[in-house]
Amino acid sequence: MSRGVAWMVLFKLAERGISLVSTTVLARLLVPADFGLVVLATSMIGLLEVLGAFGLDTALIRQTDATPKHFDAVWTFNVLFGLAVGLVAASLAPAAGWLYDDARLVPVILVLAASRAIGGFENTGVIGFRRDLRFDREVAFLLAKRFATSMLVTIPLAFALRSYWALLIGTLAGTCIGLALSYAFHPYRPRFSFAGLPQLMHFSKWIFASSLLEFLNGRFADFIIGRWAGAPALGTFTAAREISRMPSSEVAAPVNRAVFPGYVQLVDDRDKLRRTYLEITSMLMLLVVPAGVGLCVLSEPAVLILLGDRWTAAIPLIQLLAINGILSVMLSTGHHVNLAVGMSRSTSLILALHVVLSIPMMLVFVPARGAVGAALALLIASIAVAPFNLFLLGKAIVFRARDVFTMLWRPVLGSLAMSAGVLWLRDSLPQPSGLSTQIANAGLLVCIGAVLYGVVVAAAWSLRRDPDSPEAWLLQRMRGFVGATGARIFTRSR
Repeated sequence: MSRGVAWMVLFKLAERGISLVSTTVLARLLVPADFGLVVLATSMIGLLEVLGAFGLDTALIRQTDATPKHFDAVWTFNVLFGLAVGLVAASLAPAAGWLYDDARLVPVILVLAASRAIGGFENTGVIGFRRDLRFDREVAFLLAKRFATSMLVTIPLAFALRSYWALLIGTLAGTCIGLALSYAFHPYRPRFSFAGLPQLMHFSKWIFASSLLEFLNGRFADFIIGRWAGAPALGTFTAAREISRMPSSEVAAPVNRAVFPGYVQLVDDRDKLRRTYLEITSMLMLLVVPAGVGLCVLSEPAVLILLGDRWTAAIPLIQLLAINGILSVMLSTGHHVNLAVGMSRSTSLILALHVVLSIPMMLVFVPARGAVGAALALLIASIAVAPFNLFLLGKAIVFRARDVFTMLWRPVLGSLAMSAGVLWLRDSLPQPSGLSTQIANAGLLVCIGAVLYGVVVAAAWSLRRDPDSPEAWLLQRMRGFVGATGARIFTRSR
């Protein structure tokens, strides 16, 4: 599990670096309306895709006695469903253009529909990388696909075309590249068969419900913003969501992806599962809380440096979405424990509650406050469902309120001290005039904030010196690294 976490975090850092470069370049070459148009069409196709989101890859990982017939069944389902989604999306393209009064949606949806149909043929053998904990191979596959799509196709096309067509062609090319790489990276060759599908579907029925609710949570805001605030507002919301995810879900997602197979193997030892969950989540909170709070405090320089002054409307969105991201990490970590122990129904209930709360608030807030209303609705809903999420997690493992306090009090204390210091220093510095000055100021603020956070957390930890805390784990690893490095230097010097 530790190796898997290391590999997936490494992948996410590399992928985030590629994405950051891509977003920064594209934001200066395109306008918010371009992003909004593509995101709206993507969400429409995503609404069709969720009808087949049975989480068969998760079921395949959880299937301890999986055989080639199970991999074939997943591939067969993906192929047929991908073709069906492509055909239905293409047939509905004219209606979508009429509904949103934008004829450009028709060709956009047609290209994305073709991409979805092609993507269904991807080799299911690559799921075996994660199932067998071969995360090095999965990381190589995912990074190759991401780098080729962004750096070799989308960005050069953006320089040449300066329109949303760069995003569309890049998406289609990325799908084709991913398809080819999936067969190059894994020797398995699937064939048409439904023999293993009933066994996988028995577990997947609640994953389907969770996938539908996750889509409504994550993407239904796109429809509401696009309908009542327009494509430019949706493009701004999308860019803000992309930046706000960097310190929260983009850190937690690779960790959860890596530890889920390990959680499955610990189901019969709930006490060890509980300890493992607390260790992993405590480590995440130690990283995610200051990163989310720091982004909230430095949202203005982040937007000006990464996106440019045409995107200043994203600043309040990032502030709300960054805090919401911290709460989402708590939800996602519990979600994977519930899935591992077979409590997928509980996860669906939590997601359903979030949907029931957030969507009505969006329908009220968005017409009056635009995209900010959608971000505010998501944050309020996350705060409201947090206690229910912790209650259901306590049914899967022994989990108490004091565990939450133990995981959060040092990161929260350190983040508050960090925020106070950074805000004071930011107000004391002269207003930056150029991009280089903005980058220098932001770098200084980040460094000072990191030092303040580390000092306060270390001081708080020293009061008890809990040997099971993430700080103790980090200190032990640092001592080991320093000792090994010193020994190597000493050996070479002799």
